[in-house]
Amino acid sequence: MKQKVFIGIMLALFLSVAVFEYQFEAEIKEWFQADEQSVFMQDDKEEEIAAADEIVVETAPEENDSESETTSTTGTFESDKPLLGAQVEEVKELFGEPSRIDPSAFGYDWWVYEEEDYYHLIGIEEEQVVTTFTSWSELNSEETMFGESYQALDERYTFTQQVELRAGGNHYQFELTPEDRNMRPIVEVDDGWMQLYFDIHTNELSSIRYLTDEVLLKQRPYSVSYRGVLPEEENVTEAEWEEIEAGQARHIFSFTNVLRERHGLEPFTWNGEVSGVAYLHSRDMQEEQYFSHTSPIYGELSDRFDRGELNYRLAGENIAAQYVDGLAATEGWLNSEGHRVNVLHEEFEELGVGVYKDFHTQNFMTGWGF
Repeated sequence: MKQKVFIGIMLALFLSVAVFEYQFEAEIKEWFQADEQSVFMQDDKEEEIAAADEIVVETAPEENDSESETTSTTGTFESDKPLLGAQVEEVKELFGEPSRIDPSAFGYDWWVYEEEDYYHLIGIEEEQVVTTFTSWSELNSEETMFGESYQALDERYTFTQQVELRAGGNHYQFELTPEDRNMRPIVEVDDGWMQLYFDIHTNELSSIRYLTDEVLLKQRPYSVSYRGVLPEEENVTEAEWEEIEAGQARHIFSFTNVLRERHGLEPFTWNGEVSGVAYLHSRDMQEEQYFSHTSPIYGELSDRFDRGELNYRLAGENIAAQYVDGLAATEGWLNSEGHRVNVLHEEFEELGVGVYKDFHTQNFMTGWGF
């Protein structure tokens, strides 16, 4: 009996609720609409956070090295101690006044220290050192790394395929290709990073570049994945580009002669007319968006030399694109068999270099000698 009464009461309640919902359907929707909207907004917020946390992948521009071309015709500083963060006065105390100062595309100025037995560049921004590059192999320091093998330095520093950088709440991960790891590995050091350039033909260290976090993120020499934002590119005017390009051309010329001296060869003589031909080819490649020794407008190397009225017996050319600067391009040429032949050619006597934006051209020449 009690069970029947309970069931009757439950049925009456159910019918009452059903009648209530039917009669007041519009009011019920209005009462609960705000809660449905708030849940939707919460879902939206979660989606925004997820989107902001997505990993962005930027692939480093592929560095282009064309096959080199040669045409014959009948017609007291320790290099492995970073200066990062040092003030200008400290630099002057160590090295004196620079031979010259060249602007860069990354916001700092290169202070160039160039002598017969060494080549050393110090990048200065806001009165302090933010990067350095050295190939100074004639050191009195017992701790110098120059002359050491890749294997010895790999054992000391452990070159990895991935390196991570955290700055300003952002997270960056650089991915090195096998070629990067063999030719230009990078390791974290006090106050920044050390990038080591190796000559893969001798298996020895060729040069060292130190960089702060900020410079590394501006240059991005490797592919990078990141959470957050990347530094904005420098706003460089055309007039500033002309100064940067002229400085880069001189860096390539000087560093090429350092490499020749290292291998017991005579230095090249700078040829301004040849440099003009090289510059026009770099500019033509950038403006016409091609990468080749053969210009669709001006033809082969011999055609361009003839157009420049150059009287040559032997001529050659190296080209490169999308390196961070001319120094990196020169190290790239050194490690490419065909380009290396031109850089270390015993018969070439003169060199002209032309840089336009991130396109680099070396033109080698030997005249008739009369």
